[in-house]
Amino acid sequence: MRSTISFQDGNWQKIVMKHGEVMWLKVKDKFEVCSGLREHRFQAFVISTMQRLFRAWKARLSILYSKYSTNEERLSHRPEDVELEDWKYLIQYLGSTKFKSFAEVEESTRNPITGELDIPDKVWEIQHTRKDDGGELVWLDSQSQQIHAQLQEVVAQQQSEEIEQPMTRDEILSSVVGERTGYVRGKGYGKKPPKKSNIQQANIEASVSSAIDIVRQEMQVEMNRKLQEECEQMAAELQRNMEIELERKLAEERQHANADTDKRISLEVEKKMQEQFASFLTRMQQQQ
Repeated sequence: MRSTISFQDGNWQKIVMKHGEVMWLKVKDKFEVCSGLREHRFQAFVISTMQRLFRAWKARLSILYSKYSTNEERLSHRPEDVELEDWKYLIQYLGSTKFKSFAEVEESTRNPITGELDIPDKVWEIQHTRKDDGGELVWLDSQSQQIHAQLQEVVAQQQSEEIEQPMTRDEILSSVVGERTGYVRGKGYGKKPPKKSNIQQANIEASVSSAIDIVRQEMQVEMNRKLQEECEQMAAELQRNMEIELERKLAEERQHANADTDKRISLEVEKKMQEQFASFLTRMQQQQ
């Protein structure tokens, strides 16, 4: 799988559409695959297993990415099982705003002179948009665009109305999307909960371990199934061979029995002919 696909191909669905047939043919070259319905079932199992391995691989690379603070360090520690161009793409991909928390994006909008942060709806727009081929900003998904419109409405209300206790930045965001990770309530965005990176890494490692266990279990089940099928095929083949051998022996015995019968009849006929010939000679001698 790793020698065939590229992370630049997109998500798993796009990878399967582009390389699925090639990966399946490589499996068929290495293993003897039954035809018919069994082949389709086994192919589905192989593709599903590859997907889990792909996710585990990507999660491991994400952990490696988070170990270093600069892209230069990440480039100098490229994994052996990832091509250079793919690793460059992953570094850019994992470092994009799509994978950054709201707090990280918000902090990057802070005015270096006044120290003020940008308004929440603007930060949300930066985090959930990208530039298309024409350089125009487009939303990553329709839901993010709807949330942005709601944030704009709340911000406009807070700015236009005379409110004795206006909502904080945290409260504006929470009122639209609920509690968000990446900040500690009462301290604002940019204040990360303690040891969050360790928790994230532990969760990723647990996911990888779980995926590996699932793959191992499924492979064991498939191996047991194939072993059972092979045993049944061997038993059926042995039964057929025994029946053929028994039929051959019975045919030989019938052939020998027929030969013995023919020989016995021939001897009896010959004996009777000799007796008749002797009787004939006796009568001839008496007549003389």
